[in-house]
Amino acid sequence: MNTNTTTNSKNGIEISPHLLSKYPFLLSPLSSLPTIHYPTYTDFGVGAYIFTSKSQHHQNNTNSDPRTNSDPHLLLLHRSPTDSYPLHWESPGGGADPSLDDTLVSALCREVVEETGLQVTKVVDLVAVDEWSKLLPGGQGEKKVIKWGFLVEVAETDSVKLNPEEHCAFRWVDEEELRGAIGDGDIEGERMKFIGDQGRNLLKAFEVFRGWYTSSSSEEEEKEEEKTHVEC
Repeated sequence: MNTNTTTNSKNGIEISPHLLSKYPFLLSPLSSLPTIHYPTYTDFGVGAYIFTSKSQHHQNNTNSDPRTNSDPHLLLLHRSPTDSYPLHWESPGGGADPSLDDTLVSALCREVVEETGLQVTKVVDLVAVDEWSKLLPGGQGEKKVIKWGFLVEVAETDSVKLNPEEHCAFRWVDEEELRGAIGDGDIEGERMKFIGDQGRNLLKAFEVFRGWYTSSSSEEEEKEEEKTHVEC
């Protein structure tokens, strides 16, 4: 059940209350994740799924209110040819850093700013959780990673600024284009590669986007959902 009511986080970013209810560790000190919440993991990551509309993108309109977005396009970043997984496509995101981030939410906001120049204003919903592990060299043990990917809103979407050390290009794609890229491997003749299950997660982001904003597109629907939520 969706609702537009939000709760302010410590750094002023809005977070949908159902997220804090289900995942209270989002605003917990980052140091508590491996010691209290997820003791079997060594590293933690975050990802952001950012949408705009075709009309906003082409008309240079900074109004990124998703409730008026009838033609959603998802932001994809093209990894640098000199970085790991060269020239793969992905959504913004990266690892949480205890020396830089107080919480997972602050890590999410920092990664989005560093990779796109965009300012997160709201963490809307969880899209995907990925887990993986790999052996460290020299018999130093195993690295176990868990990464949360969130649907987010940003202040505006027409001012993407890439970090050239990490990404060399960006593209806004609609769901049909994305399905074609995953199925055939290209958009407009350009071959696209994705890391692991990221293609599936990107499609899931469209599903979550539609589920969230379609159900909250009118004031009457919002009121009815809030009433139902309270009664439950």
